[in-house]
Amino acid sequence: MTTNLLEMEEELASYKGQWFVINCNSGHEDSVKSDLLQKIESSNLEEKVFDIRISKSPVMGKNNKIIDKNKFPGYIFINMHMTDETWFIIRNTPGVTGFIGSSGRGAKPLPLTSEEVFRLINQDEKIGKDRKSNKGNANQPKKEKVLFEATFKVKDVVMVKEGPFANTEGQVMEMDFEKGIAIVNIELFGRITPTEFEFSNLSLAYNL
Repeated sequence: MTTNLLEMEEELASYKGQWFVINCNSGHEDSVKSDLLQKIESSNLEEKVFDIRISKSPVMGKNNKIIDKNKFPGYIFINMHMTDETWFIIRNTPGVTGFIGSSGRGAKPLPLTSEEVFRLINQDEKIGKDRKSNKGNANQPKKEKVLFEATFKVKDVVMVKEGPFANTEGQVMEMDFEKGIAIVNIELFGRITPTEFEFSNLSLAYNL
């Protein structure tokens, strides 16, 4: 484990409250986070709600530009003391559709375990070296696009080799052969969640 990861693990473990997962509409995570911060301040909950995070990882976007992309669309992580007051205010903030881990009927949600916290909230440091080195020079002639190869196809079930979801199986829903990225449905927080993986980090489990 690198020094940065060790520091982040220590930081995440040092928080006063417990970590919970909020559900919101996919694509609106940043605006919902902003609304939550305003609601917490206006409700004087700074001593009960300590941090709000959107788990992101660097990916190669258009024109070989590295951008931060949400790892878990529709989910926000919050560190807080779970009380009747905080539970009511957070789940009634505009854009929040609920807490993950609640059985309903007024039952408060269960917090994440320490292992889940580090596995899910930690940002990926790794970007494919091949893509990083393919920035090229503007003066160089354009090369033909090279397509990535894969040992699996859409609808196959694959297993994740490394990272937070190592040894997790899921079904391939989409494949981008130019970027070498597959969208895989994996179970997360008790729900099926589409998640991006590099071809090289997936192996065929079985065909359907």
